[in-house]
Amino acid sequence: MPAAVQLTRLRKSYGRIVAIDDVSLRVEGGEFFSLLGPSGCGKTTTLRAIAGLIDLDAGNIEIMSRDVTSLAVHKRNIGMVFQSYALFPHMTVAQNIAFGLRMRGVKKGEIAARVERALDLVRLGGTGERLPRQLSGGQQQRVAFARAVVIEPQLLLLDEPLSNLDAKLRKEMQIELRALQRRLGITAIYVTHDQEEALTLSDRIAVMNDGRIAQCAEPSEIYRSPANRFV
Repeated sequence: MPAAVQLTRLRKSYGRIVAIDDVSLRVEGGEFFSLLGPSGCGKTTTLRAIAGLIDLDAGNIEIMSRDVTSLAVHKRNIGMVFQSYALFPHMTVAQNIAFGLRMRGVKKGEIAARVERALDLVRLGGTGERLPRQLSGGQQQRVAFARAVVIEPQLLLLDEPLSNLDAKLRKEMQIELRALQRRLGITAIYVTHDQEEALTLSDRIAVMNDGRIAQCAEPSEIYRSPANRFV
């Protein structure tokens, strides 16, 4: 079976600083895959490369066996959720979720139906006419998830999306996020610096350090048999 995502020898430098160096990964379809490591290890740069938000110095990216290395962001059919949520404050919840569909030229009636389904999926039915400021932090995060999945992407990319939430809510949202990903059967790549979060959520984890992958394995293997002192 072809990989959902295949990274081959990715490299990206900023001046003399090497952000990622010879990064190769295979992510399977339907997998919840985490990139784990401290600040500056290269995990977010790797995610941004997959998204098409940066140009690589070298390497190759395939999504569902399609070479997307030089493809524009909007042509990669991916959903993205960021740490900041990036909701439009002047738009209602429904308008925020519908934004990507409108940009893709989806018909008005279909947009309304898909937005309603997305709201129900994240347990926010009936909130479509509210503004983001009228929602709690957890609700805003659910809107961001709904906006990412309503376009029916092949791949969901998440860059520390729960880090702004308090500890109790973060635990709750971890459970909700994993359940949502399983219901949709979507492949997800998740960036985090939180070891417990990665171990809880992931099917597999790539531990990164100094722009390289220190170990890539299932959580139980990383916990029981770390590859080196850093891991």
